[in-house]
Amino acid sequence: MDSRWIFMGVPCLMILTWLALCILHNEQMPMMVVVLVALVQIAVGYRLGQYVNRLRQMAYYDSLTGVLVNRRFLDRLIREINQAKNQQYPLTLLFIDLDNFKQFNDSHGHMAGDRLLCQFASILQANVQSRDTVGRWGGEEFVVLLKHTDTNEALAVGTRIQEQVRHALSGVTVSIGVASYPMHAATAEELTHKADTLMYEAKKKKDCMIVATH
Repeated sequence: MDSRWIFMGVPCLMILTWLALCILHNEQMPMMVVVLVALVQIAVGYRLGQYVNRLRQMAYYDSLTGVLVNRRFLDRLIREINQAKNQQYPLTLLFIDLDNFKQFNDSHGHMAGDRLLCQFASILQANVQSRDTVGRWGGEEFVVLLKHTDTNEALAVGTRIQEQVRHALSGVTVSIGVASYPMHAATAEELTHKADTLMYEAKKKKDCMIVATH
């Protein structure tokens, strides 16, 4: 929920309570004073809400790419697995690393590297649905959680990502590790470990996608 509404709503409730008490005790308050106090309280609440929203944005989302930071992504993964367990549906995790990113940085500079990371994050977000989650695990490593998605469906998503990266990102490619719940892992920790391990295997070949088999 947007914190601005919370911080604006609280003073409104306080003012209404204050007015009710004044009426109850037959106390008269000039309407102009009531309106002025209400406007000041609402304005202060709005600004406090904005500040809290900015703090939340900084804590939850990567400042460069705008996707979830790894800690928050892991929290989301734990919740989603619990929900998938209760409702009995699959989900699949993609661990993705940009190949040759260091060489790109060395050749084009870190600012160009930052722009490329932002482009890549946009490609990931364009290839998932609103129910899915994209995160930055660290450096040039990203993660994608696909809800209600089995391994074969996730492979199609991974293939699209690989193709778009080849065409859009100046010689950079991606290596992907793919693992699904409940087929390949029973917990968030197991799922991340398996997909991460497979991604490192894929990086040995580069521009490769490896899927868990058990």
